[in-house]
Amino acid sequence: MARPTATSSGRQDQWHPPAVRGLAAESLFLVPRRHLDALRDVLRGGEDPEGVAVELGAAAATEGIGWSELLRDVEDVSRSVSGSLPPYELVRAMSIAWTETAAQDSYVVSCEDPLTGLTSPAHLRTRLDDAYRLAERAGASASDLWAFVVVEVRPSGGAESGLLRSLSMIVVAELLRSCFDGDETVSRLGERRAVALVRRWDATRGYSALRGLVDSSPDVPPTRVWIEGVPGTSEAASRLLGELGRGGSADGLG
Repeated sequence: MARPTATSSGRQDQWHPPAVRGLAAESLFLVPRRHLDALRDVLRGGEDPEGVAVELGAAAATEGIGWSELLRDVEDVSRSVSGSLPPYELVRAMSIAWTETAAQDSYVVSCEDPLTGLTSPAHLRTRLDDAYRLAERAGASASDLWAFVVVEVRPSGGAESGLLRSLSMIVVAELLRSCFDGDETVSRLGERRAVALVRRWDATRGYSALRGLVDSSPDVPPTRVWIEGVPGTSEAASRLLGELGRGGSADGLG
């Protein structure tokens, strides 16, 4: 990343590396140049930096710029104005804005698998924790109230391509959603498996419906379907999900 260099007159100019000569000045920094120019103006004028710091932090997070890169560019700007590091108030406001924006964006993009539309393992674990809390509040055992319906696309036995496996999981996801179209949580676990967290009394019905669709659909590859019991504790359930994602199984009910 290009940095300011001082001339004999003390004025700081930009050296353009050969690879970026001719590009717009804004491309020379990780952080968009317009935001750094606004920050430089505020620092030179001795104004309150909070407003521009919030805008700078949020814009950097939105554009995928990491915190260390953002802080490095801001430190360069501050040194070019005052010869010292940026003031604490500026860094604090900028860090809060960057963190809040990054966390919000992460939540939006991480809840679903982009290929199948199934929710992520992290989302499933969150819903599973909710299930255990509800069971405890009702004075019941989660294992009596909940179960997993698991689907596994089996290896073809030949030279299986990643594309074929991905297409198979898309079909499996559609079948799962057609059988569990209420408030059940349907998630992907690993490359070949998907799981639905369902109420115990709905597990057999959902399993039967899914098994029927799998058997009758010509587009579904060799697929295994079974019911997996939910363990008695949340910690054991997390371990079970990890095992299922790695290809293992307790085969509790199936």
